[in-house]
Amino acid sequence: MDSTSITVIKPGQLIDGLGGPPISGAAVVLQENLIHWIGSSEEIETNQEIKNLVDSAGQYGVLDLPQCTLLPGLIDCHSHTNMPGDGRTGEEVNADTDDVRLLRAARNTTLALHSGVTTLCDCGSWNHTAFSLKEGIALGLVPGPRFLVTGPPLTTTGGHLWYMGGEADGIDGVRKQVRYLIKQGADLIKITASGGSTLTSDPYRPSYDVDELKAIVFEAHNRARPVAAHCRSTVSINNALDAGVDMIFHCFFAQPDGSYRYDQGTAERLAESGVWVNPTHALGISRRIELQAKKELGPLNKIDADMLDRIVNGHGDRIEAYSTMKEMGVRLIGGSDCGWGSYPFGDFQAELISMSDFGLSPMEAILTGTWNAAQAIGMQDSLGTIETNKEADFLLVEGNPLEDMECLRRVKAVVLGGRLVGPKQG
Repeated sequence: MDSTSITVIKPGQLIDGLGGPPISGAAVVLQENLIHWIGSSEEIETNQEIKNLVDSAGQYGVLDLPQCTLLPGLIDCHSHTNMPGDGRTGEEVNADTDDVRLLRAARNTTLALHSGVTTLCDCGSWNHTAFSLKEGIALGLVPGPRFLVTGPPLTTTGGHLWYMGGEADGIDGVRKQVRYLIKQGADLIKITASGGSTLTSDPYRPSYDVDELKAIVFEAHNRARPVAAHCRSTVSINNALDAGVDMIFHCFFAQPDGSYRYDQGTAERLAESGVWVNPTHALGISRRIELQAKKELGPLNKIDADMLDRIVNGHGDRIEAYSTMKEMGVRLIGGSDCGWGSYPFGDFQAELISMSDFGLSPMEAILTGTWNAAQAIGMQDSLGTIETNKEADFLLVEGNPLEDMECLRRVKAVVLGGRLVGPKQG
């Protein structure tokens, strides 16, 4: 497949990302990097326009995979490409050099692409590393997906992820930092609206006040950049809603004393606002599996033991909360938080599959990582569905993921901008 040629794709069935039932016997015709035509396989032989197009090309490629399902390329709205996903903390990775972090990020984006992620958002990286990687991918130096970056997240002095280089305080300070990030090439803006796992922060309390958050959102929206807020406390969720952010990551209903308490009033605000919510559910599952395996080898230290207790004890509460919010109409998007904790790159599918815990059907789960995600990052006009004149970003998987979500992991082909780019062979 070549982006300058005509390509015909013939899958066993097509999931177009619009939410309707799968289409059997479909064919998709690509011209250069765009989707030119969608119809039945038989129609290719009789449709004069398509016959003329194919004849004029002289040569054309055919990707005939009747055992496969064709669906839109996956969009991961939340990752950290500098991070290894091997259990190391941010403080530990802070000891690396930017050179090492950049090399790791290049490897991680390639892993994501080969696994079927055709659009990846890096929502927190050190200094200039993500901007450098974005340039490297654009120049063809590194194989990677469409790559959107925030650069260092905005955080208060000593706040969550402060070591990445995004500390900014006060209205004037945050305004200047947003403008600086956009100058560097930020595609979206990430705020740590509460603390997190960073040792000098408090995950159960808000960091920025509402006026600071509003200033950040104003500056970002004024330059057509969406805003994502890391929220691990109920107060921070409400502050982010007050400020008008576009996405809320984690959306964890924690009280200042660290206890988890689902808040119906906040959930109603989430549903009414239409904000996009990223559960990062698989991240907790992967961390629980890693810590339980570690515990079998010997006693855990206090930090790991406390974390395992929180994850295990809170698992059911989180599922119940998200199940309720799903029924209320809260809009969910897929974001793996890959690289963080014990979640390595190359399996964004784990986050989509985990959505079944909240009562999402396989189709609804797929939409969180395709059409919903495209809307959340403001790229719905070109990505997220298989429609004419959209970018030819596809994933072909063996089997039917609507019957067995594990099929999403059986990747047979990845197409980015009309080019066959994965999976990696050998």
